[in-house]
Amino acid sequence: MDALLLSRIQFGANITFHILFPTITIALGWVLLFFKLRFNATGDESWMDAYRFFVKVFALSFALGVVSGITMSFQFGTNWPGFMERVGNVAGPLLAYEVLTAFFLEATFLGIMLFGFRKVPNWLHTLATVLVAFGTTMSAFWILVLNSWMHTPAGYEVIDGVVHATDWWAIVFNPSMPYRLAHMLLASGLTAAFLVAGLSAWRWLRGDRSGGVRVALRTGVFLAAGLIPLQILAGDMHGLNTLEHQPAKVAAMEGNWETRGNVPLVLFALPDQEARENRFEIAIPNGASLILKHDPAGVVPGLNDFVREDGTVEHPPVAPVFYAFRIMVGVGFLMLAVSWATGWRLSKRGEPGTVLAWALVAMTFSGWVATIAGWYVTEIGRQPWLVTGVLSTAEAVTRTAGAGMVWTTLAMYLAIYVVLLAAYVGTLYHLAGKASAAATGRAAPTDPIAQGGERLAASASA
Repeated sequence: MDALLLSRIQFGANITFHILFPTITIALGWVLLFFKLRFNATGDESWMDAYRFFVKVFALSFALGVVSGITMSFQFGTNWPGFMERVGNVAGPLLAYEVLTAFFLEATFLGIMLFGFRKVPNWLHTLATVLVAFGTTMSAFWILVLNSWMHTPAGYEVIDGVVHATDWWAIVFNPSMPYRLAHMLLASGLTAAFLVAGLSAWRWLRGDRSGGVRVALRTGVFLAAGLIPLQILAGDMHGLNTLEHQPAKVAAMEGNWETRGNVPLVLFALPDQEARENRFEIAIPNGASLILKHDPAGVVPGLNDFVREDGTVEHPPVAPVFYAFRIMVGVGFLMLAVSWATGWRLSKRGEPGTVLAWALVAMTFSGWVATIAGWYVTEIGRQPWLVTGVLSTAEAVTRTAGAGMVWTTLAMYLAIYVVLLAAYVGTLYHLAGKASAAATGRAAPTDPIAQGGERLAASASA
């Protein structure tokens, strides 16, 4: 593999690891604010117990997100110098706005959230929670502005090969930004909801019936049940926007090779890019045309429209986009089934039952799976462009680092990320086990997951 492909894989690995943690903190900050406001309104300590547990989860997620974000930003210089050379006049200010309006708020007031409940007035502790939740959302806003601009650039001109801003309003509110922002914020809400519900269900299965577990479990389940229909609607609108501005990506998502009407909705297939056809296709007649054009006979663009006469392919790799899209959608419908079934059970009986509790535990990190799959659709689907129509990945990649150097650093990144991810997951279960032991008066947990998390967390700290 050459340096270009390895650099793409390396950046993909970095952003895959990084996005796991902001996906949690963006929405978990607002969940914590809900817990705090409920405590302020009712005086019920159950809400504060839930707050105290999940603020630790928030802090751990925030720390890993910051560290992995810094590592990711280094690659703009080491692997992709052409990016800032060509579009730095747009990207630089947007990244600076994110630091100035968001990161300072989160970093400054998180300490008060963690340690200040009995040391500062209650109103100040609540205000700190508000500011941190607002900061996480502003951080998402600016990052998604930049990412959306890279997909649908607007408000710029090119002078001597360098991009210059001409209209910041058009840059910020570029054609895909509102849809991408809504889709990502809802994805974060679902990720946090299933994390809260899954960890609470695990504690419930261990015999912890404390008030904090009950209110957190209900919050997570009903939040997920309410957000998933909105996410399906937002995803449909985002897909229609993508069809308008990035038709090649939609063609890859659908596995559609020829521009035509009455396009079926392909449920499963093995896309063969060399033969330019799908093998073993299972499809619903007219389904893609109906969804994308709201007309069974609607014409949907095909991948063959994005191949030059000389054979140069100008559409993204088909198989990764095709499969990632189906994983994202499949996990979404699984979220719908589990959250609605558990919500119905909680409404009728006040407890989830063993089967649904285990289902929630299994779905604890389902938001990660759906989010990563969605981002693969988004980012791989943009190829061969880094900034659509302006800068290709081949033009931006480093000319000084060879394939051997990139491969070595990639292997190091992957090894570290595997250890950190295992430590993170294990630490969450360790924290949940300790909280359950304290609530039930039993000894500290002895299960392998919690013990492994404790050891990995200690190693990572060292």
